[in-house]
Amino acid sequence: MTWQMWLAFLGAAWVISLSPGAGAVASMSSGLAHGLRRGYWNILGLQLGLLLQIAVVAAGVGAVLARSATAFTVIKWFGVAYLVYLGIRQWRARPTETEAETPTRGASAPALVLRGFLVNASNPKAVVFMLAVLPQFLEP
Repeated sequence: MTWQMWLAFLGAAWVISLSPGAGAVASMSSGLAHGLRRGYWNILGLQLGLLLQIAVVAAGVGAVLARSATAFTVIKWFGVAYLVYLGIRQWRARPTETEAETPTRGASAPALVLRGFLVNASNPKAVVFMLAVLPQFLEP
């Protein structure tokens, strides 16, 4: 890969990363609710979800999803439903006093990992990026 191509890819990835997605919101929410150290469990789940999406694209299933409007729509609406569920759950949660020194410790590490995994695994943004943007920067 030439330096010009690499810099163009870096610029495209940077611009796409600036738009806060579900993963960014999940990271911030988890960090605020559970503290910095426990928030890392959620980030681990987000990265595992991203690894699943990379594996899906690498296996060629991403191309099938891109060509099948039905499959893509099912995944998209699963993601929407999960985010709506999280929003309703947060909205209905009892208000608590928030202090920077004492974040809540309600969720276990596996629950935070699973929550992060589900957010990224059900978000088609990475699959779209890998299928629509990434190939432009690859030399066969």
